[in-house]
Amino acid sequence: MIAIIGILAALLLTALSKAKASAHSATCKNRLHQMGLALQMFVNDHGNAYPYWIDHDDISSNGPTNVNGGDANWWAKLAPYYPVKWTNTAYHCPGYRGVVASGFEPGSTRHAAFGSYAYNGFGVFRAGWGPGPKNPNLGLGPPRRLGLQQLSPAPEVRVMVPSDMLAVADSRFLSPKINGEPGGVDLLECGLTWPPVLGPINRSAFDPSRHGRTYNVLFCDGHIGGVNPWVLFNPTNSARMWNCDHEPHPELWVP
Repeated sequence: MIAIIGILAALLLTALSKAKASAHSATCKNRLHQMGLALQMFVNDHGNAYPYWIDHDDISSNGPTNVNGGDANWWAKLAPYYPVKWTNTAYHCPGYRGVVASGFEPGSTRHAAFGSYAYNGFGVFRAGWGPGPKNPNLGLGPPRRLGLQQLSPAPEVRVMVPSDMLAVADSRFLSPKINGEPGGVDLLECGLTWPPVLGPINRSAFDPSRHGRTYNVLFCDGHIGGVNPWVLFNPTNSARMWNCDHEPHPELWVP
C-alpha cells in the first residue's frame, strides 16, 4: 500500500509540474505578444526601422550614470507602447529565476541589463569574435556604435522572411555560478558556448526547462512560437532564423 501511495504521489507531482510549466509558458507567450504589438508600433513610428539594442546617443548625451532606468535599451524604446516597466516582474517570464536589472551599473559604463527576454540585435554574429566582417548587419538592431563604426538598425524591408526571423526570445540563463552573471543578458546570442579563452564560465548557458521543453520566441511578423532551446541556440539548426537575409552565414559562427 505504501509503495502504491508513493507511485501515485510521484505521478501527481509530475502532473502538477507539467501544469505549472504550461501555465508559465502561456503567461510568457502573452507577455511576448504584448511586446510584439509594441515593437510593431515602434517600427511604424520610427521610419519602419527596428530599435537599437543600445542607443548610444542616449548614453553620450546623458552620461552612463544619468541614463534613467536604462533609457538606452531596446525595451525602453517600447515603453510608450507597452507601459509595463522592465523592472516590474509582470514584464518577465514567470519561469525565469535570474535578476532583473536595468541600465548601467552605478558609476560604470558596463552594460548591466538583465531579465527574462533578449533581443536579436546581431543575428548569428557575435561582436568581437569570429573571422567574418566586423559588422555584417544581419540582426534587427545592433548597438548604435561598435568600436569606431556607426551602425544602423534594420528597416522592415531588409527582413526577407518575417515569419521565420527571431525578434525577441527567452534569454539565456542557468545560474550565476555557471553564467558568471546574475541574470540573462538582454541581448539574444546564438551559439552553444563561448570561446574557451573565457575560461570555465559559460556566459551562454541556459536552463532547458524554464517552462517545459521549449523557449518562447516572438517572430518579426508578430506571431509567437515555441522552439526547443537546443535547436534555437545551435546555428547548425537555426542560423537562418537569426538573420535578416534568411541565410545561415556559417562564416560568422563562433564554435
